[in-house]
Amino acid sequence: MRPHSRLILASATAALLGLSLTACAPASTDGSVTPSSSSSPVASPSPTLADRVVEISVDGLSVDDGAVIAYDDPDGAVAALTDAFGSAPTEGTVEGPYGAVYSGYDWQGTKATVRETRIDLVVSADAPGVIFRTPEGIGIGSTRAEAMAAGAVDGWDEDGDGVADYLSIGVREVPGTSSLVNPGEVGVEYIDLKITGDVVTRLSSGGNDFSDI
Repeated sequence: MRPHSRLILASATAALLGLSLTACAPASTDGSVTPSSSSSPVASPSPTLADRVVEISVDGLSVDDGAVIAYDDPDGAVAALTDAFGSAPTEGTVEGPYGAVYSGYDWQGTKATVRETRIDLVVSADAPGVIFRTPEGIGIGSTRAEAMAAGAVDGWDEDGDGVADYLSIGVREVPGTSSLVNPGEVGVEYIDLKITGDVVTRLSSGGNDFSDI
């Protein structure tokens, strides 16, 4: 499959929702997100026998190579993440577009937003004893080169400098949808990888080029 362009609004929505959990911090009046005080990401260590490994794919999430829990099973996903972290999340509300209000769940480095019957995940850091990665082995701290070698393609060039600030990995066509970026083509879904300084600093589920919100 040739690389697909990224639809800015559709691709950014899930990440913005996950980062706006109002139970943890007041929402900005202009919709901006306060950046982390950390200047560089901490690379995911190699898993040990004591680590829980959470794999995020376009199909859903799995823990320690267990069964995949689909994103349209939010209760199952929250239960699996609670087990992996060993603690319940902080719960709150997330403000969505057009006045919508969603349920939010916050663990260390991971935010989940339930929109109606679907859960979206945003992972900005691993937690002690919990490591996140894609089926291709890409996680926080992986390099741009490693992600591209694993099959990622250029997504959104946020600052317009000619270098993609987001990559898409696990790209897969979704029958019955139409791409809003490439008219006449079938829409695609993928896992979003945010790149900062040529390093993966965030993983997000729910990326696609056929939804306008």
